[in-house]
Amino acid sequence: MAQFYCLSVLLSLLCGLILIYGQDEGFGDEPLEGDEKKSVPGIEKIQEGIAGEPLFENELFRLVCGALCLVTGLVIFFVPYSGVSVFGDLIPAVICLFAGACVLLLWMEDRNEEFVPPEILDTVLTNNRLYIGIAALGAGVLHFILPGVPLL
Repeated sequence: MAQFYCLSVLLSLLCGLILIYGQDEGFGDEPLEGDEKKSVPGIEKIQEGIAGEPLFENELFRLVCGALCLVTGLVIFFVPYSGVSVFGDLIPAVICLFAGACVLLLWMEDRNEEFVPPEILDTVLTNNRLYIGIAALGAGVLHFILPGVPLL
């Protein structure tokens, strides 16, 4: 379905940006090694988002993007845009699932001080959020440019 295809591209890009640029002291456990705010032309305007609060650090924005990305990943796993069911959009579906789960896990950690994620989720998602964000951005761009390619 074209609607879920569009959502998967958009939400992959948004969750990738959240995971890459939404890192401050309250976002996740600790800053990544060598993590300094990298300046990309125009990213400051996007980050100025809602009422002066940086867009990628807004709790509601992260919650909605993470939940929608997770649900969209589940749906496109079984209802591909083109190709064989389950194999049609396998890579974007898996990346949407990981990016959505990572954003939601980081949101839960920020929201509830007493929340301690299971060690496997912390190791796989939280510690690798930069790589998941880069993969989500890459998958979103490739999925947008090459819409009918199987497995992509």
